Amino acid sequence: MQTRSSNSRLVDLILESCGYGKLLECGNGTDLLLPKLLEAGVDGYAVEQSQADVKRINASFPGRGIEGSALELPFSDESFETVVSIGCLERLNAGDITAALGELYRVSSRYVFLRVSTGLSAEAPLPHASQDRTWWETHCFEAGFRKHPLFYQINPYESLNSDGAHILIPLEKVPRAALQHYDLTVLVEERLLHTDMLRETGRRSDAHCIRYHKAAEYIRPGDRVLDVACGQGYGSHILYSISKARSVIGIDLSDFSIDYANAHYGRSDAVRFEVGDAQALSQIPDNSIDFITAFETIEHVPDPDAYLTQLKRVLKPSGRLMVCAPNNWVDETGKDPNPYHLHVYTWERLIDECGSYFLLENGFFQTAGGGMRYHHSPRSWIEVPPRKESEQDGEWVLLLCMADPVAGKGTAYHETAWNQPDSPEFHVSAFARDYENPWLVRGMVAIGMRARCEKLLSDMQEQVLKASSPASADFGSALCGQIYAAAQQDGCTESHFQELQEAALRYAAIATPSPHQLRWQVSLLFAIGEAARRHGKAGVAADFYSRCAAIDVMPYSPLLGNKTLDALYWLSIYALAKGDLSQVRTYLEKSVGEAQRLISASWLNIIGTPTKPLPFGFPEISQLMDRAARAAYMLDSLDDYAAKPGLFRYESQGFFERQLKAASARTQELETTVNSLARELISAEASRQELGHQVAETEARAQDLGRQVIALDARAQELARNLASTQSPLRFHMARGVRFLSRRISRLISKNNP
Repeated sequence: MQTRSSNSRLVDLILESCGYGKLLECGNGTDLLLPKLLEAGVDGYAVEQSQADVKRINASFPGRGIEGSALELPFSDESFETVVSIGCLERLNAGDITAALGELYRVSSRYVFLRVSTGLSAEAPLPHASQDRTWWETHCFEAGFRKHPLFYQINPYESLNSDGAHILIPLEKVPRAALQHYDLTVLVEERLLHTDMLRETGRRSDAHCIRYHKAAEYIRPGDRVLDVACGQGYGSHILYSISKARSVIGIDLSDFSIDYANAHYGRSDAVRFEVGDAQALSQIPDNSIDFITAFETIEHVPDPDAYLTQLKRVLKPSGRLMVCAPNNWVDETGKDPNPYHLHVYTWERLIDECGSYFLLENGFFQTAGGGMRYHHSPRSWIEVPPRKESEQDGEWVLLLCMADPVAGKGTAYHETAWNQPDSPEFHVSAFARDYENPWLVRGMVAIGMRARCEKLLSDMQEQVLKASSPASADFGSALCGQIYAAAQQDGCTESHFQELQEAALRYAAIATPSPHQLRWQVSLLFAIGEAARRHGKAGVAADFYSRCAAIDVMPYSPLLGNKTLDALYWLSIYALAKGDLSQVRTYLEKSVGEAQRLISASWLNIIGTPTKPLPFGFPEISQLMDRAARAAYMLDSLDDYAAKPGLFRYESQGFFERQLKAASARTQELETTVNSLARELISAEASRQELGHQVAETEARAQDLGRQVIALDARAQELARNLASTQSPLRFHMARGVRFLSRRISRLISKNNP
């Protein structure tokens, strides 16, 4: 069972990194992944040395088993998009590793995925099972591979601090043409300043690559990304490969680096590299970039203010910048020993300088270990609020910044995240039409896109409430954010809550609203209902839920009906609390009917067009249907409520709600088990340490006794030598004593016998 579960997870990792292309598994006669790969829809094959193993495979999967050796694979070049080797390479002789890797490179057109055993494995000793990750990765790079761009999703940063029983090495082929011009030797000369970190192993490589992985988490769909001082282009490759960026452009001063990057990572217009000055960015137009990575560059430029000015110039409103600098890298003289570093940065200095040009969204401290600072520390990545007071520290400091969307009002807006159908009846993402400042959607409104810092969101909302028209979609979105924030606060005063209610009612009173005004009218009324319910104000909550449910959401989108059905649900719960089952039934039946009506309408404002459907449309309409399922379940058990109130409570959740709740319960159960095992492990470790102390004390006593024995032995030997040196005089005196005693005894006998 454990092996099947482990294999399922391994297959998931392979598919998540390499996709569904034609795949070859180089087996070792056991733990074959092929059945799971075929089950997942992969066009998979397995090569085995043993005829018996091949026969066994083909008995279950005809034509899928092929006889052959990893040293001479019976396939033409690039026959498979992905080649997987599980427990195979470490069984080979030392002289065969390079040849086997060469064969994997030859028959793969794109990826190779390795799992190899280490010295920590419980398996029988294998020729290379004692080799570590560095050894294996070095051999892979020498064979023409580089790290897969999703390498650090397979191997999380902190997990690389130690090797387990097995190590996973997802690889990507370096293009043959690039290898012919740029083998590993050409990187040696530039290594102090630049190198291709996807072709290098160890802490330094991990530290550089993981920043791009972390940065990619903040890239929005359709973003145009700029990688400043991109070096050999490996980071740009990672950003494009693991995000939904539309394109990435890398800029660097080095002609060699740009030539190398285009040869290895260029991808037509999607990923390209140009020679350019990070402090000028002359080839980048104003307000044309959505996301910038600027790693370990600010300490190199002569004028950091001019550099930050250029980054601000090219970044769109709500665009993001992730900047990184070495953290106080100074020696005993107080200076940075790196001759290329023109400035010494600290956490405080980076906040001051970046905060002068951008909004600060998040902060990070990174440590790799093995360097000038924290030499013996493990790899770590710590997220912190972007304020000067911080108890954390690290080798590098990073900030996630945002170009102020409020200040960007008036800048031309073009939708890049979602397809825009050419119809005046399309509303759900028609932000340029219905907002005074559509840039607010990315920075302040849309979940998954907006700032993740609550304080920053609150500050933006306050600015929008002061600066925008009270009837605008901008104002409605900011007010809604403020209400939801108040709902989460225990200390929201009655007067403040009353002000929010009045503001929501004023907005809801807008006559003939635009589609997005209508969206915020419904959302505001629902939000006040939520806040009132969470603060125990049932009467106020019921009033606002009723107002919300009374509005027809169709002029905006059926997706907004999720608010309608949730409002009706809570109205039914309040009616149930009053014992009014007739009213409960009315609300639930209305929920079912409303879901039917909404789903029967045009799908233009649900998915856009069928050829390029909006990615959020089907998930949100599925939520609507699950809310309708909840109402249907409740109606089905309503007649039995008096006799079975607990059952009715269980039925008061949709189908997917139940699955999520069961999964959450299972997760909590597993977490409890893990925590219990962790406590046992900690206890066992404490006992082990205590036993260790006892053993150490016993050893110390034994050593002390040993020293005493040695001393006594030395004394005994000394006494023996002394005894040996006095033996002759002793014998003489003993003989005289015996003769003396003999004479005395003879005289006494003579006296007693006259």
